[in-house]
Amino acid sequence: MRQTTLAALAKMKSASTLDDPMVSMSVAPRTFGGPAGMNGDFEVSQALPWWGTLDARREAARAEAEAADRDAAALRLRLAELARGAFADWVYVHRALEINAANLALLDDLRTTARIRYSTGQAPQVDVLQADVQRSMLKQQRLEWQRDVTTVRARMNALLDRPPQSEVPEPSGLPAPIQLPAEELLAERAASHPQLEKRVAEQRAAEAQERLAGKERLPKFGVSAGYNNMWSDPIMRPTLGLSVTVPIDQEKYRAALDAARAQVRRAASTLEDERASVLADVASAYAFAQEAVQSLALYRDELVPLAHNTLEVARAEYGTARGDFLNVLTAEQRRLETELGLARMESLYYQRLAGLERASGGGILTPRVPDALVMGSSSEPARSSTRGVDQ
Repeated sequence: MRQTTLAALAKMKSASTLDDPMVSMSVAPRTFGGPAGMNGDFEVSQALPWWGTLDARREAARAEAEAADRDAAALRLRLAELARGAFADWVYVHRALEINAANLALLDDLRTTARIRYSTGQAPQVDVLQADVQRSMLKQQRLEWQRDVTTVRARMNALLDRPPQSEVPEPSGLPAPIQLPAEELLAERAASHPQLEKRVAEQRAAEAQERLAGKERLPKFGVSAGYNNMWSDPIMRPTLGLSVTVPIDQEKYRAALDAARAQVRRAASTLEDERASVLADVASAYAFAQEAVQSLALYRDELVPLAHNTLEVARAEYGTARGDFLNVLTAEQRRLETELGLARMESLYYQRLAGLERASGGGILTPRVPDALVMGSSSEPARSSTRGVDQ
C-alpha cells in the first residue's frame, strides 16, 4: 500500500510538466558535395496544452495519491482489528485451558468423595461412573482447546509474517474495560474515516478528469524555432513557427467527456453509499459493544457468583447425604459454563471494541493516526503513522 502511494506521488511530479520538446532535422540530398556544402533545416518545437490543462492533470494526480494514502490508512485500521481479535482469542484459549484444569481437579475431588461414599454403602456406584464420564468429557474439551491454541498461534504468526509454529508468549491478560464514548461523537469522527476520505479523493480525481476531457476538445498549440541554411541570405535563415491542432471530429471528444461525467456521477454515488455504510457500521458496532459491556457485567456480578454458590451448596448437601450426586455434577457443569462464558465475553468485548475502533476510524483504543501524506515529499509516506497500532 505504501508503494502504491509512492507511485501515485511520483506520477504527481510528471503530471504537471510539459511534453518533451521535439528536435527535427532535414537535409537537401542534392547539396551533398556542392561548393557550399550540405544544406538543411534544423528545428526545435514544443507542444503547449490549453490553459489549465496542467493544473487539471496535477489535481487528478494529487487526488489519486491521496486516495492511495487513505486506502493504506484504512488497511492499518483493518490490520489493527485483526491483530486485536487474534490477541483476544489467544487470551481466551489460555484462560479456557486454566478453567478446564481447575474443573478437572474439582472432578477428581468429587470422584474421590463418591468412591468413599460408595465403599461405605452411602452412595450408589453410578455416582462414580457419572464422575468418570464428566472427567472424560473435560479431557476431550481440553484437546479441543489445545487445537485452538495451535490455530490462533498460526493466525498471529501469519500477521507477523512468521512460520505458523513460531513461539508466541503466553498472554498476561486483556486490558480493563473502558468507558465507551458517546455514539454521536463516534459518528462525528467517522465523517473523517480513511475510507470516506478515499472516496472524496476519488471524486475529486474524477472531476479533474472531467475538466481534462473538456480541454481535449480545444485546440492545442505548438511553438518552434529553427535554422534553415538553404536560404542564400543569412538574414532569412532563422525561423519561428506556431502550430495549432484542429479538433474536427468533435464526436469522439464528446464521447470522452460523457464518459468522464459518468465517472463523476459514479464517484459521487459511491461516496454517498460509503458514507451511509460507515455510519451504519458505527451504529451496529456500537450496539454490539454496548451489549458486550452489559453481558460482561452480568457474568461477573451475577452468573459466575451464582454458579459458585450453587456448587458449594450442592457439595455440602451431598456430603451430608441430603443431596443427589447428579445435582453436584449439574452445578459443576454450570460453573464451568459460566466461567468459560465470562472468559469468552471478556475476549468478545475486546474484539467488539476493536471493531468499533475500525468502524469509527480510530481514537478509542489508540490516538487517531494523523494524515500521513505530505504532498510533494520524496520520503516514504505513512512510515511514522503506524504509531499507536503496535499494541
